[in-house]
Amino acid sequence: MLCQSLRLSLCLSLCLSCGSLQSVSALESERRPSLQNSPKLNQIDLEKAEVSRLLAEGALTKARPLVEDLLVKRPGDLEVALLGARLYRDIGLTSMAIVQYERVRRLSPDMVEPLIELSSLHLDNLSSALAVDLAEDAVHLAPGNKAARIALVKALIASQSLKRAREQADKLLVTFPYDATVLHLAAEVAQSFNESERAVGLLSQAIEKAPEKLSWQIELSRAYQELGRYQSARQILEKVLLKEPVNFEALTELAHLYEFDLGDYLSAMKVYRRILEFLPDDASARAGAERCLGKQADLALWLRGIIYRAFGKAVGH
Repeated sequence: MLCQSLRLSLCLSLCLSCGSLQSVSALESERRPSLQNSPKLNQIDLEKAEVSRLLAEGALTKARPLVEDLLVKRPGDLEVALLGARLYRDIGLTSMAIVQYERVRRLSPDMVEPLIELSSLHLDNLSSALAVDLAEDAVHLAPGNKAARIALVKALIASQSLKRAREQADKLLVTFPYDATVLHLAAEVAQSFNESERAVGLLSQAIEKAPEKLSWQIELSRAYQELGRYQSARQILEKVLLKEPVNFEALTELAHLYEFDLGDYLSAMKVYRRILEFLPDDASARAGAERCLGKQADLALWLRGIIYRAFGKAVGH
């Protein structure tokens, strides 16, 4: 009897086990279709994430084939269109960036980013009136958006609507008084009104907030030159060159400053020759060096004449 009941228990356990296995198998078969479909969705998301990472790192060459593959696969995907627009903008392919940002606008009319970026891109194409309209639309959608108002000020400056540009820049300064980009923009507005002293003050504040912006320091040097403060301009350019010795914009500015403002032809010639060390075919630097050589010779002759007239004897013979 004991053996018979044991056998019955074992049979019952086996039947239950078989039933549970069949249930699990049925459950897995029900889930299988969704698991088969999900990798496709996940793959697209992974590709988007990879493109975003590459764009953030500035690896534009690697990102481009991935983006263009996604654009073919998902032509109606807002996120993909936005990635494409940002890629083409960063590469400098303006017309292709415009096409993608316009696609983003169609997919999401209330998004501010495409309006701001399209304003900037059309400004690069010298379409200042269109740039103003787009920036105004962005400000209308998002009145508190700093980037939208900055885009509007830049477009207004380009379209010579200087009074409106100043009004917008002043509003930005009230809202963001310590923002480096806003301070720099206000300096640009001041320069458009030929207010060099105010521009110097605003640029100095902007550079304190963002000392890595060497291009702003070169702008500050130019503002000092307009005020006739040539030594201050020279000191700034030399500081820039200490940080970045092969900054050709700073080297050219310094050479011109020595030649045309300070009349130091020997120093100007040295700077022109520094440029030629890196760019041997630079016609402008070569012409500058030759020009300074001639001016230095003329200056030497002029000084000899003064000494001869003062002391009655020739010098250097």
